[in-house]
Amino acid sequence: MKFKLSKSNWPRLAMQWGVIIFVAILAIIPIFKTFTPDFEAYCPVGGIQAFGSYLINNSLTCSMTSTQIVMGLATMLAVFLFSKLFCSFICPIGTISEWLGKLGDKLKIRITIKGILDKVLRSLKYILLYITFYYTFDSSELFCKKFDPYYAITTGFSTDVVVLWASIAIFLVILGSVFIRLFWCKYLCPFGALSNIFKFTGFFAVLMLAYILLLKMGVELSYVWPLAAASIGGYIMELTGFKTRFFPIAKITRNVNTCTNCQICTNKCPQGIDVANMLVVRDVDCNLCSDCVVACPVENTLQINKSNKLKWLAPIATIALIVIGLYVSTFFEVPTIDQKWYSPTEMAKAKVFTRSGLKNIKCFGSSTAFANQMRKIKGVMGVATFVGSNTVNISYDPNQIDELKLEAALFVPLKTPLRPLAKNLNQLNVVSIQLDKFFDAYDFNYLAMHLKQETDAVGLVTEYGCPVITHIYFPENVTIKESELTQILEAKTLTYPYQGSTKTVDLNYEVIGKYTYKNILKGEYIQLLFKSYSQSFNNKKDYSEELMKSYHLPLGKNASLSKKLPYLVSHISNNNGIVELKTILDSNYKPTLEINYIDTMVSPSEIYNLLINDTLIVSYKTGKTGKVLNMFDFKKKETDIPENK
Repeated sequence: MKFKLSKSNWPRLAMQWGVIIFVAILAIIPIFKTFTPDFEAYCPVGGIQAFGSYLINNSLTCSMTSTQIVMGLATMLAVFLFSKLFCSFICPIGTISEWLGKLGDKLKIRITIKGILDKVLRSLKYILLYITFYYTFDSSELFCKKFDPYYAITTGFSTDVVVLWASIAIFLVILGSVFIRLFWCKYLCPFGALSNIFKFTGFFAVLMLAYILLLKMGVELSYVWPLAAASIGGYIMELTGFKTRFFPIAKITRNVNTCTNCQICTNKCPQGIDVANMLVVRDVDCNLCSDCVVACPVENTLQINKSNKLKWLAPIATIALIVIGLYVSTFFEVPTIDQKWYSPTEMAKAKVFTRSGLKNIKCFGSSTAFANQMRKIKGVMGVATFVGSNTVNISYDPNQIDELKLEAALFVPLKTPLRPLAKNLNQLNVVSIQLDKFFDAYDFNYLAMHLKQETDAVGLVTEYGCPVITHIYFPENVTIKESELTQILEAKTLTYPYQGSTKTVDLNYEVIGKYTYKNILKGEYIQLLFKSYSQSFNNKKDYSEELMKSYHLPLGKNASLSKKLPYLVSHISNNNGIVELKTILDSNYKPTLEINYIDTMVSPSEIYNLLINDTLIVSYKTGKTGKVLNMFDFKKKETDIPENK
């Protein structure tokens, strides 16, 4: 009998450290340079949820892409073949839990829960599994983000996170791991529950096959039922100590003829499995970490499937599945949404128009908003969006609409001032050029910021064209050099202030054709850039024009509060004699408030008193009313200038 010295399971330790260091680097990089890390870019847990949501709702969850889905499917395959490799080699929460557990062992304060309490607590992760997947499928948003300790910490408690829930989860991971063996992993982790269900491969396969067959037979059966059956069935099999015979295929085996019963393998097992008293380790908690195999002092005693050649199977399989998964994900992209509004027969006649580079296609919400916009266009039959590549496929009826009209429908003309006009300015120079690879509002905003940084331009306007026609407004005394302007417009990056730091984005605009020039008067420019606001209420349509008068009031500095005007509308609409509020330009091109009213019901002085109230009485969509501090200041303006309309 030949003994060997106890060695560390260095491949596993290296992979665990590698993941922790990789995540730490992602978190540190933004301190030194503009970088927005995606901590869930390769997350298989989100990928499985997203894949389920796609099968049920025909839409991808949140900003998930084909990469996460493929990694999720690779993780499922790993469980079927090799056990829970993600839990043993990749999961940062599992790694931290193990390391904290070793601290608890050194302090002699960690315990292993056994008996009835252990069995009762194991139900919690199946309950969380059901809740997580139910709300994910129901909303097409990853519900786990609300409490996931990893996501909360790495994103700095982003807006997706419910601070209380995540704080409790972090608290349980830290203290639970120190005092109780793998408390989070054994009792609370919903992915741990899902992995166990995958481990019960026969049960999972039969359940899914039965669900699919019932759907094919025309039975209307909600996903709630198979989800509940999987959660309850998984818990029962774990509770009863059910042992899978065939899956996973790779298992730890013990040679009783060479075993000395030293108990090192049992003591070394992170899960606390009694390996020393098993011929084949089929325990549901085993994740093939191979710590026991490496620690065994007697050669050829603990093996994988009775073979020494498979000693490093688990880490090799983990790396191989990651590499294969990343490679496979480059060959296709799963649509975030794929909506068709006509029958299969009608859709077969549709043509598909593809547009890439749409930066506003960035998640499920923006994809849905885009689809709703396209649904209103006559001839559009369906939409598929691809968040990963910012691409859309639009199915359309060529008898009703063509690609040029679709291009026009996709484009939204925009305008914005870049800086205030000088008081002595009389005319402006307008420089017009076509820009290729310019698609949406993000491109417009980036170009506006870039022009403001690099030029003396005072305004920017775009109009539809192939490519987009861009009008840049300069003061009349500014000399424009085409070569310099082209260099600015074709810059590759833009860096701008963002949340107390800076952010850099890629630009890819291309100047097409020749520049054209013209001059316009200052007043014409102001009219062009002016964004009016108009809201009618109190059944304005019931009153004839002859009955209405207009009350005008200069906006002055209040013009900067245009986004707050709905508060003012809600406030003055409480008086039934006022029927409309709008903003206009007066004869001197000054922003002016126009309030239309019925003079037999309300007087100009009453309107003015409403405007200068210290508080505004506003009504909310819920039907409730409330008071807010009046953010407008009209007290220093002329009181009223009533005139017949």
